[in-house]
Amino acid sequence: MDLEVRHLRFVAAIEAAGSVTKAAANLGVSQPALTAQVRRIESAVGGTLFDRGRHGARPTPLGDVLLPHVRDVLGALEELDRAVRHFRNRAGSRTLRLAVRQTPLAARLGDVVGEVCPDDVVDLAVVDRQATVLAALADGTVDLALHVDFPGREPVLPAGIERTVVGPEPMFVMLATDHPLAGRDEVELSELAGSTWLLAVNGDDEFDRHLASQCELAGIGPITVRAYEPLVISQLLRRGDPVAVPAQALDTGLPLIGTVLSVRGAPVRVRHVLLWSKDGPIDAAVAGRVRDGLAAAYRSMVGPMGRVPGWWDRNPGWLGSPESAPPPDAAPGPAPDPQPPADHRAPPPLPAAGSARAGHPPVPYAPGAYSATIRGGVVPHSGWRSSHA
Repeated sequence: MDLEVRHLRFVAAIEAAGSVTKAAANLGVSQPALTAQVRRIESAVGGTLFDRGRHGARPTPLGDVLLPHVRDVLGALEELDRAVRHFRNRAGSRTLRLAVRQTPLAARLGDVVGEVCPDDVVDLAVVDRQATVLAALADGTVDLALHVDFPGREPVLPAGIERTVVGPEPMFVMLATDHPLAGRDEVELSELAGSTWLLAVNGDDEFDRHLASQCELAGIGPITVRAYEPLVISQLLRRGDPVAVPAQALDTGLPLIGTVLSVRGAPVRVRHVLLWSKDGPIDAAVAGRVRDGLAAAYRSMVGPMGRVPGWWDRNPGWLGSPESAPPPDAAPGPAPDPQPPADHRAPPPLPAAGSARAGHPPVPYAPGAYSATIRGGVVPHSGWRSSHA
């Protein structure tokens, strides 16, 4: 049996149209020409494929045997054609090199960029240190970075680096389940005086300094910070030590057991930002679309992953709140932090970096940056180590 692809298409067209005449019109050939082709096909397979009469063309038993295979072959050929076209399109595509700070939102960056730039290949790397990611953007090693900064500690960007704000996120606090404050829905930061703050091992101390500054402004004074692996932090929480663990608003997947509470006014917070180089493949319009996609992705994660259910509904203006929205334009530059509602005390202005009172000991931290590169996928956040749980 010697059939060509065009023969299979003729048979499929007759089945779909229900008559040789209609199939010929759909194929753009004459009815006698298609009839002649059908006879050649039937001669090749050794039998009649269609009963042709007043009611059109209906498959014979032999036709019923042949047609499923015809559909399978034509479907496979369409898949082959799509695969080849996709390969040709990607052969001329760019590779976008992305860098992220390890947060649950970062797990969505690859998907969002893939939707905004569907013809590009995404290469994703985890870079914790702020200075490192800025240097990588400046020298062209990274094209787009999703990072965080902190109130009063926004970095001065190198020449040629642009920024747009995705949105601010509160930090919660995790306490031992038998902690005296564990039964509360919300605590004042000042009520945590005397606690030892536990941070998961990480190589960037920007958050540590932000936490220390906020505790100082809350009247707590110098705080003690210890950096441990998550397993050790869990052990200290279980045995009821007077410890406090900064907790990201969305569940990071770290195996920590404790009670998570919000802090009144959310004085400890992070701001998610997108950074890119003017000289790279990303421009303000693309960055704006990525920013909007990330804001929508965060809102979708609040329900299943939010550590304090209902917090975003009660606090408009934050990343993830129903009333919140990304900055109205895609123009680079920092956007102001949201104003908490009237019944929440806004955090006081933060001192500039390095302006802590003399005589205060530095906040210790344990180095140990974690970085990895993944091609063609997204880093699962459940395996991340971060400067807050």
